[in-house]
Amino acid sequence: MRLPSSASRAISLLVLLVLPGSAARGEVDWEDVLRITDNIVCTCSCPPTQVSACSCGRSGEMNEEVQNMLEEGKSDDQIYDFYTTQFGHSVLAAPRAEGFNLLGWVLPFVALALGGGVVVAAYRRLREDQAPPSGQSRKRKMIDPEIKERIKRELADLD
Repeated sequence: MRLPSSASRAISLLVLLVLPGSAARGEVDWEDVLRITDNIVCTCSCPPTQVSACSCGRSGEMNEEVQNMLEEGKSDDQIYDFYTTQFGHSVLAAPRAEGFNLLGWVLPFVALALGGGVVVAAYRRLREDQAPPSGQSRKRKMIDPEIKERIKRELADLD
């Protein structure tokens, strides 16, 4: 059973209130644990959720593991490497911006720029196709002089 996000925040706050003794000793700040667990997906059987937001028992264990690793002096990258070694790259909430994963960060912006260029080019081409020949206004091109004369005669007959 999953708790609503407000309940998981309440649990996080409760854990934060229980752990101030370790923070007071200068060991590990709980915000550092949350910063790291925001980028790790919980390995429980719940739908994929970040460890910092999941309310299952496994997320509590993973929070403790991260806290212990931070107390041992391990860096963020070492902690991420530990979890990717155990569970693969799918355990990371966002891929690292390196190697092949860099395409996942760069290609959306390239596609957006190319798509914008195609839209601008198509718009300009349509505007050129609709432009009147040089020296003529749009109104003169649209109304045939014979029809204009006929309209004048019929309006005169109405009077």
